[in-house]
Amino acid sequence: MALWQRWVSENPVLRYHLFGQTRLMARRPLWQIVIVTVPLVVLYLWLVYRVANDGMPELVITLECLALWLVAPLMTHSVFAMEFEKATWDMLVLTRLTAGQIVMGKFFSRLALLSLFVCLFAPLLWMAAVHDFTAISPFALSFWLLQTQLVVVGWAVLLTAVTLWLSYWLKRGMVAAAVAFAGQVFILFILPALWVLFLVMFYASVGRPLDPFEFRFGQDSWLRYGWMIDLRFVALFYNPIFTLAGLWFLRDTPSAQTPILWGTWQGIVYLLMASLFVTALLRSVAKATKKPL
Repeated sequence: MALWQRWVSENPVLRYHLFGQTRLMARRPLWQIVIVTVPLVVLYLWLVYRVANDGMPELVITLECLALWLVAPLMTHSVFAMEFEKATWDMLVLTRLTAGQIVMGKFFSRLALLSLFVCLFAPLLWMAAVHDFTAISPFALSFWLLQTQLVVVGWAVLLTAVTLWLSYWLKRGMVAAAVAFAGQVFILFILPALWVLFLVMFYASVGRPLDPFEFRFGQDSWLRYGWMIDLRFVALFYNPIFTLAGLWFLRDTPSAQTPILWGTWQGIVYLLMASLFVTALLRSVAKATKKPL
């Protein structure tokens, strides 16, 4: 059996997390389902109405980031932890499931749920961008949308992989969620602010004032491709919020005057980092259970 068949099409863990848990949620009392779903549906319909009339792509991007970056840890923190909390991990290990089926089944099920949110927001972002960005060609607009989604989804996938790794090692769902959210707040907001403050003070001490709000604080060659490997600004340039802000302000700038692969490169890095966390988790589970991949 091919690896993708064992991990995807013939994986009972994936089917359970996608369909089994969904059926369990559907068995809740009707009033609970209505209380949760009706406000979300009303909010989404209101958003569709506002986008169709006013555009507002900045609002759609903000809501998509909030939704994906909050939902990713929330729906992943207990995936492994519940096995330890409910004492079902040993039973899972005794089955014929491989380590790859266990890990990838849980991981792919979370990615499938993330894709549902992407399918809800991506068309809205396209509608809003078409409404507001009339000066951009359809090809440039499509490329901008793909770059934006690569950054947003890439960071959400990285969050999912990290939270899954934390859920396995910490063995407590709430602890894994708290660590994931605290780490995200630190990386997205606190670290960039501290790093900018450090850079401003450092450059001021050597007589070279640095304006952190001016994007062109380097030579043209540095601006084009040197930023990828400049460790001085890694806390900023690989921050998804900073990356999206760059995509927003550079959307109608000629490509010859913009950083090469801006947005695309950061999204690829997020996905590569996510693959590293998943690979490390695969090896840890395989070593602990003595099961093949």
